Amino acid sequence: MGGRFTVYLRAALYLIRHGRQYDRVLDVANGIPFFTPLFTRTPTTLLIHHVHDRQWHEEFPTLVAQIGRFLELRVVPWVYRRRPVIAVSPTTRDALLQIGFRHDQVRIIYNGIERPLDTSSGADAPAEAGPRIVYLGRLKAYKRLERLVEATAQLLPAHPDLRLEIAGDGDARDTIEARVRELGIGHAVGLHGFVDAGSKARLLASATVFATPSMHEGWGLSVIEANSYGAPAVAYDVPGLRVAIRDGETGLLAADTPAFVEALDRVISDPLLRASLSAGALDWAAKFDWRSCARQTLGVLHSPDATSRQDYVGPRDLEQVA
Repeated sequence: MGGRFTVYLRAALYLIRHGRQYDRVLDVANGIPFFTPLFTRTPTTLLIHHVHDRQWHEEFPTLVAQIGRFLELRVVPWVYRRRPVIAVSPTTRDALLQIGFRHDQVRIIYNGIERPLDTSSGADAPAEAGPRIVYLGRLKAYKRLERLVEATAQLLPAHPDLRLEIAGDGDARDTIEARVRELGIGHAVGLHGFVDAGSKARLLASATVFATPSMHEGWGLSVIEANSYGAPAVAYDVPGLRVAIRDGETGLLAADTPAFVEALDRVISDPLLRASLSAGALDWAAKFDWRSCARQTLGVLHSPDATSRQDYVGPRDLEQVA
């Protein structure tokens, strides 16, 4: 319903009209949640992937970013102060505690992953050639994918048959394409846009290394998906990714950009290291599945705190936050 901003109003109107028809509301926050306690007495559980904080300024003009950050850091903890909260990683849990949520209020439930698809056949499977760096995910400013393009340019003299494959879409695509043109490496970069499940599987299966230069993640689901195909991951040592990647076991973490480039080069150049990281990645990815995620989520939804009638938070109550 609606667009990027109007979806919140549409959801509020829907809850006002139909909220009593439901047993539970799972309120998923993407920057900010839907503030469902303001519009329904139906028991609500909040699901948060990560706290955006300063990332607001990477995605929005100053005024919008300031409003969004205020809502996330000040209003959200107050509105949901009596609601169960699901965080997708210890990183997200810790960030929630820092902005005012209680420790006994937050439960960590890791995302699951789909079982790897069979990629042994398929006309559009990538041809076996040189090393491949693969990124799969949204194309957003805070993902800093121009750094991955620049790293590829630095690695090409030593690995002339290197390919960078980027799958996914988003509003940072123009910036990425422009950087590829500036560096003159269009022959080595594939921008696939949105891909279906089969194409995604074949890209991940073809990866020598999966790389993400993101500045912050709540978890790192795409990393775990790549791991399930045996692809080790390289990322910056930042929140979320330092949990998703077991440094030296399933991939490598980098403190800065030179270390990021060096880590990519190590995985590409050293087959023994790559084999070791690949084996660790497969073992690590096997620990995450959707059945476990669903079972734990239902456990929170059916917990006494979630099923008891929750206090209704009226709009006037928000005055206390400001």
